Amino acid sequence: MTATLKHGRTLIWVAALAATGAGMYYWGRRSSAETPPPALAAARAGDTAPSKAGAAPAASAAIARYDAGTARPLPPIDSPLRLVLPELQRRAASEPAAACRLAAEMEYCDSLRMRLAGAENNLDMFERQLERMPQDTQPQREQRQRMAESYQTMTDRLLAQSEHCAQVPPISAEQRAAYWRRAALAGQPAAMRHYASGNAFRYQELLDNLPGLATYRGEAESIARTAAQRGDARMLASLAYAYSPQRDGMRRGFLGQVVRPNAVESLALFLQLRDGLPAQDSDGPEAAPGGPGARGPRGGRFNSREMLDAQIRALTRDLSPEQVSQARERAAERAQSWSTPTAPAPPAAPGGAPSNTPPMFLMQGGFVPDVQRQECEGAG
Repeated sequence: MTATLKHGRTLIWVAALAATGAGMYYWGRRSSAETPPPALAAARAGDTAPSKAGAAPAASAAIARYDAGTARPLPPIDSPLRLVLPELQRRAASEPAAACRLAAEMEYCDSLRMRLAGAENNLDMFERQLERMPQDTQPQREQRQRMAESYQTMTDRLLAQSEHCAQVPPISAEQRAAYWRRAALAGQPAAMRHYASGNAFRYQELLDNLPGLATYRGEAESIARTAAQRGDARMLASLAYAYSPQRDGMRRGFLGQVVRPNAVESLALFLQLRDGLPAQDSDGPEAAPGGPGARGPRGGRFNSREMLDAQIRALTRDLSPEQVSQARERAAERAQSWSTPTAPAPPAAPGGAPSNTPPMFLMQGGFVPDVQRQECEGAG
């Protein structure tokens, strides 16, 4: 083992130990997440009253509107978590943005811990790979050195990121989901999307939070519909896929396992989503051959409207003319009463060039990306 790799292994081990062995006093029984708000009554009522096939789901439960303009600023995102954790815990009891940020911080730190553990395992394999590499010539020795330095650079970057979470141990899956839920029920847009989509529950922790999943099952649809009604295009897409009878041909997320298939409602949502797209998404210069838009696997540009049209054609083919008319009427009415669907613009590519990231509408199954820590302070 080279001296460089020995140093990397030691730092990884120390970082992992520091992340789990100190600061336990932060997570006592006084955590505000231990007593979350009661479940949504309207959502629970829907569980006991099956809806007629094709009928519109029940109206969304009353969830307060979050006003980002009147919310107090949260601590800077680059502040070491151990320094701002007491403030976030205190404010999370009454401020939805703080509850969202606290949950997002703990998810961020959990992901770093998993990556640290993976780095330790990968280091063993990398060392064996280096040992098998020939070192007979100067180019071979230089290649071996470059590989070692590259791995060390990646390790250093991970260790630098993990400093943010130093001396802050993990919390339980139940506590973390409860913070997401608290912020969602208070109307924080990012938390509503994260919780309703099921992203607040991690596959490796499902059995650790069965009570939380049972609560989620009774209210996820209502929260998702409220978010969609307020203009969250990602939740609108997620609901459209979740209601689709064709969803069984793809991996079903948590929301898709909660709602009942409803082809009329799915078609109405897809129509609403397509008609709410900005014109440049399909007709602008970025859609032209050679334009800067996102590209498909064979070099053609991804086109959101075409992808949605494919879903609309498939649903229309399986519905009666009366049901199709019902879906169109439903979409037209909501275009007047619901907020126009919007989604954050993808980040610009290096140098300020337009992003090559495919629009969220292309995410099969209504995939919703995880909320990032900085999103908790914005309007959604």
